[in-house]
Amino acid sequence: MKISRKAALALLAILFFLLLVGTQIPGVWRDEAFRVAHMPWQMNKVAHFCLFAAMGWLAHAAPLRYSVSRVVVVTLLAALITEGLQFFASHRDPSWADVGIDMAGAGAGLALARWGNPN
Repeated sequence: MKISRKAALALLAILFFLLLVGTQIPGVWRDEAFRVAHMPWQMNKVAHFCLFAAMGWLAHAAPLRYSVSRVVVVTLLAALITEGLQFFASHRDPSWADVGIDMAGAGAGLALARWGNPN
């Protein structure tokens, strides 16, 4: 599947917007959603990993082809910003472990982009 540069940038912006919105959901709402859904894991951790994996893959794959160092720096900034914003969200706490989960997702996305296009 081919995607234009403009579409890839728009998709990256949408993913980042979803990330920002998700990090501002009050903790009470998030906890109640987990309780009602009876999830055996914290869905927000999985969602962060997947969002960062998608952003890492999209940024490094065609047509954007940003360098690994650029993707790492930008995703690290995004992880730090979203965690920092949790200081302002109701019943939410920033976590260094969550930054690690975000960066693991970005690393997985980078690896997938490299594996899919080794050039």
